[in-house]
Amino acid sequence: MSVQKGRIALDYSHNNKLTMESSSYSDFIQFLFNSGFKIGKIQAGFDSMEKLENYDLIFLSPPRSAKFSEEEINNIEEYVKNGGSLLILSSGGGDYKNRTNTNRLAERFKFKFISDEVNDSMNYSNLQKRPILSDFKPHNITNGINKVVLSSACSLDVQEYIEKDQSISIDILIRTGLNAWHKVYDGENWKEEDIPNNPLMVAIEYFEGRVIAFGSMSLFSSFGREYGFYGHDNNILIGNALKWLIEKESSEEKLVTITLNRQIFQWVEQSVKKDKWGSFSDLVNVGIKFFKDNYDSIMKQLEAIQLEKKEAYEKEKKEKEDTVVEDDMINLIPKRKKRDLIDIISTLEEITGEEYELSIDLDKLEMEENMENSIEKFEKEEVEKEVVISIDDKTLMEEFEKETGKNAIWQGKITQQYKDWVLETYGINEDNSKDNS
Repeated sequence: MSVQKGRIALDYSHNNKLTMESSSYSDFIQFLFNSGFKIGKIQAGFDSMEKLENYDLIFLSPPRSAKFSEEEINNIEEYVKNGGSLLILSSGGGDYKNRTNTNRLAERFKFKFISDEVNDSMNYSNLQKRPILSDFKPHNITNGINKVVLSSACSLDVQEYIEKDQSISIDILIRTGLNAWHKVYDGENWKEEDIPNNPLMVAIEYFEGRVIAFGSMSLFSSFGREYGFYGHDNNILIGNALKWLIEKESSEEKLVTITLNRQIFQWVEQSVKKDKWGSFSDLVNVGIKFFKDNYDSIMKQLEAIQLEKKEAYEKEKKEKEDTVVEDDMINLIPKRKKRDLIDIISTLEEITGEEYELSIDLDKLEMEENMENSIEKFEKEEVEKEVVISIDDKTLMEEFEKETGKNAIWQGKITQQYKDWVLETYGINEDNSKDNS
C-alpha cells in the first residue's frame, strides 16, 4: 500500500459518535493534531478501495442507528488484509443498544462485541460501571501502563480456534477483573451475571494489516477526568495503540508516546501556536535534535549549574552551623562586672605592654543591670506583701478587736464589721484575699 504517513480517516458516514467537532472528545482530537497526524473524514461510506488506501488508519467509532453494507465490510477487510490498520470501537450495550451491525465486520477478524455493560464490584472509579483495570498482557500497546478505566464498556467474545489459522493472530490485552459482572441482553431481557476474566481489548494481526478493538468510547472523553482521556493511563494506552497501528518498520519516523510535565506541555502548546510551528512534534523534534548535536556542552553546563547549587547549599549550611556554634560559645562566657573587666584589661596591658580602650560604656551597662535588679527585687517584695496581707490573718483580727472592741469572728464566721474595717484600712476585701493566697 502507498500511503501518506500519519493520515487517519474518521468515519462520518454512519452517524458515528466521535467527530472532530464534538466538545466531548476535544482532548483526544487536540492530541491527534499535536502529535502531527493528518485527519480526514469519510462521509460517503467505504465504497472504494482507492479512497481507503489514502490513509494509514481507519477509525470506526460506534455508529448510531446506521449499518454497514456488505460492500463496505468487504472493502474494509480487504484494506486491512493489504496492510491497512483499523481501530474499531463499540460502547455499552454493543450492537443492540447502538442499533447497528458492527459485529458483521468484527466477525471477519474472529471476534464480536457483546451486548452488555461491564461492572466491577470492587475496583472502580466512583461508579461500578467504571472498572479500574491493572492486569495486562505484556505487549507494545500495554507498555508503561499501570491502570486504565474502561467506563460504560461492553466486553468481547473472541473465537478460540483462530490460533490454528496462520493468517491471523490475536492477543487479548485486557480482561475483566475477578469481581466483574455485567448487564447483558439475551435477546429478550437484560440480566445480570458474573464475568471474571472476560476479554475487553484485543490486538489482531490480520495478513499484512493490524486491528485493535475495544468497547469503551469514554476512554476518549474530555468530560470525566477520573475515567476519560486523562483518567489514569488512558491517554498513554491510546497513544501506544496508535503507534502500534501506524508505525511501520521501514518508516524513517517513529511514533512514540511520552509523558510531559504539565507546565512544559502547556509551554510547548503555546509556543506552537505563537511561533507558528508546523506541529507539536516539529518543536519537540527540533529541541531533541539540538540537544543531540550539543549533548556534551549542554551536559557540562548542567553539571556546572548543579555543582554551583551544591556548593552554595554547602556554604549556607556551614554558615548556619558556625553561627549556632558561635552563639553557644558566647553563652558560655560568664558575665563580668565593671571592676572585673578593668582588672582583666590592666593585666593584659602589663603582659603586652600596650594600652587598651573599652569600646562599651561599662557605667551605663552596670547602671542598667542594677536598675533591672532593683525592679525585680521590688516586684518580688510586692508579691510577697500581697500574699502576706490576707483578710483572715490572725494579726489583723487581733488589731481589729483591740482597736474597735468588737469580735472579728462570730459563731465561726467573719463579721461584716471586720470586713468593712479591713477594706477601709488596707484596701483589700475577701475576694482579693482569696486570689492573693
